[in-house]
Amino acid sequence: MLFIFIFSLAFGTAFAQNKSEEYLEVKTWKEPKNAVPFKELVLQDSIYLYKDKPFTGIAIERYPNGFLQRAATFVKGKQNGPMLMWYPDGSPQMSANFVNGYLQGRFLGWYNNGSVIYDLMINRGTYAGDNLFDEDASRASSEIEDREGEGPDNDQSQE
Repeated sequence: MLFIFIFSLAFGTAFAQNKSEEYLEVKTWKEPKNAVPFKELVLQDSIYLYKDKPFTGIAIERYPNGFLQRAATFVKGKQNGPMLMWYPDGSPQMSANFVNGYLQGRFLGWYNNGSVIYDLMINRGTYAGDNLFDEDASRASSEIEDREGEGPDNDQSQE
């Protein structure tokens, strides 16, 4: 029993450190000198254009106070790479990753004070799971119940 407690504590600490590392990466992110304002991009047929060509680079948007609001990476006119967002005071709000225009991978959001709002896994723009743990098992059991009714009943059984 003690082993399980120690393992849980170690796993939880390592997991929390990963979250804080991501938070610090967003907090310390520096705008590249060649970043382009979002307002200079034009969306046409699901492709972002800059000066009439599919945009490759980083686009940024700022709050009226000058702090960064969001930054996104584009390749050949589609979001491809990290997208970061901040609160008006400059604290990290969100970190996500895009692949060929779709959300893909970890999608992480924070409250203004730095605590985690959500920590999701996304697969081609679709929810694939989360990395949040409840203190009790109520959420896990409700998710199992919800999934039992999903999908076609094609097992050919006589019910």
